Amino acid sequence: MTDQHLLEDEVTFASFDLDPRLSRAIAQLKFVHPTLIQAKAIPLALAGKDILARARTGAGKTAAYTLPIVQKILASQEPDSVPCTKALILVPTRELAEQVTTHINRLLIYANQSVKVANIAGQLAPQLQRPMLAEKPDILIATPSKVVTHLEAKNLDLSGLQTLVIDEADLVLSFGYEEDLRKILANLPKIYQSFLMSATFTEDVEELKSLVLRKPVILKLEEEKEEANNLTQYVVRCSELEKFLYTFIMVKLRLLRGKVIFFVNDIERCYRLKLFLEQFSIKSCVLNSELPVNSRYHIVEEFNRGIYSYLIATDESDLSGEVDSEDEVDDQDEQDQPKLKKNKSKVERDQEYGVSRGVDFMNVAAVINFDFPGSTKAYTHRVGRTARGGKQGMALSFVVDKDDAVHGSFGRNHANDATVFARVQTKEAEMNRQIKPYAFDSKNVDGFRYRVEDALKSVNLVAIREARITEIKREILNSEKLKMHFEDKPKDLDFLRHDQALQPTLVRKHLQNIPSYLMPKINGQQTMNTEEDVGPVHFTKHKKRQHKGPAKNKNPLKKIRRR
Repeated sequence: MTDQHLLEDEVTFASFDLDPRLSRAIAQLKFVHPTLIQAKAIPLALAGKDILARARTGAGKTAAYTLPIVQKILASQEPDSVPCTKALILVPTRELAEQVTTHINRLLIYANQSVKVANIAGQLAPQLQRPMLAEKPDILIATPSKVVTHLEAKNLDLSGLQTLVIDEADLVLSFGYEEDLRKILANLPKIYQSFLMSATFTEDVEELKSLVLRKPVILKLEEEKEEANNLTQYVVRCSELEKFLYTFIMVKLRLLRGKVIFFVNDIERCYRLKLFLEQFSIKSCVLNSELPVNSRYHIVEEFNRGIYSYLIATDESDLSGEVDSEDEVDDQDEQDQPKLKKNKSKVERDQEYGVSRGVDFMNVAAVINFDFPGSTKAYTHRVGRTARGGKQGMALSFVVDKDDAVHGSFGRNHANDATVFARVQTKEAEMNRQIKPYAFDSKNVDGFRYRVEDALKSVNLVAIREARITEIKREILNSEKLKMHFEDKPKDLDFLRHDQALQPTLVRKHLQNIPSYLMPKINGQQTMNTEEDVGPVHFTKHKKRQHKGPAKNKNPLKKIRRR
């Protein structure tokens, strides 16, 4: 029996001897058995040890450090003690800061009058955040740049700090925060407890370890084999046009069930895909660095609640400089690597935006790499949004080979797709994971090709530009409204839906429904265009057979069910 199974059977949160208020909150959250990282890290943290922990995405790293922080503050409180900031949690993005804050507030539901929490990672001006810091919050969540801003303005005093956490440490460094971290460390007391949490160990993390940690306990918790098997990975080699064609088929015919994240590589692409889906009356919402931070928080929250099924997220890895290390890229790869386009948008992007990692997307059934990522690291973190918490998940990636990679085709250059995919395939093979080829049967999909081409004619650069402006204006208004009282009036939130149609161009009504003659035949029987009948349609090139139930369905996409 593995260590993981022993932990699940024997260790509970009750065995950590926590404050009764914290234990009650944990019970309300229905936390019973800790994950491997939590079971290993929490006792060490409560014993005062410095910790350097590496664990896969979705392993429960946030609770592994937030729970000891809350317990330590509750246990050390004295009636006449002078207020001071006791814990500082540094994160790379505003989205992650919001989720960490939410998690801590849930742990403090029965002790919120005793422990103050402040999140200063938002876009509020420093002068507006000054009153918040003047109250000396016990726990402070921030990005490194915001902490430095307040330290230089004398708004923040960290002389009484007891605990420092750097979450997603490798990403913090890749965002260019190294100099900010050095300034923060110079303002800390001589003695404090430190946690470095990361999904990967890089040379930069090793260097940071020597600066921050003192005789740390190093936890390298590898993914259990059965956990790795929860993620099924596929690749589809196709042309740029076929990416839209196959996406239409999977969504419109409901071959994808449950919540799906589509990753694209730039903002223009996210609006192109959204407008394309709108041509077929398919609702989706977009998430990118141009949207106001309040709207981004709200979109992630509502996606997690199941309000939206399809999220188109822009993975702007070029903002963070997240690229493969030198040992993964050879000279030929460097020659093939296209130069990044300069951003010509007049709309300011949020440099602290990031959704491909860190942010906790819940119950994601599938991740679709509509645009293949530019590095193996980006791929790993994208597919890590699904198959979390022991649940099944699927990742499907579109790869356009060089022969089909026409520069400027639908606004996308695919010259590097095959090169990066080869590196990803090698890395996955080293970890005994396989990316399986997935083929669509041309006989079944060619009938839809003209409809897709017709829809794409309306999704031109002018339409994308208008949609981009429309969405930003709408989300700015939503962002202001979100500051008000909508929690008390949940029905009003219908006016703030993020998946409303942009419709800058004419939507052709004949594209919204699929005529029966286009539906594939199964054993000579015409399928009907209903949710119940569309489900069993097979598009792969395997032998046709009578569909007798989901348990024996050979179509891998049909394994994804709404949870």
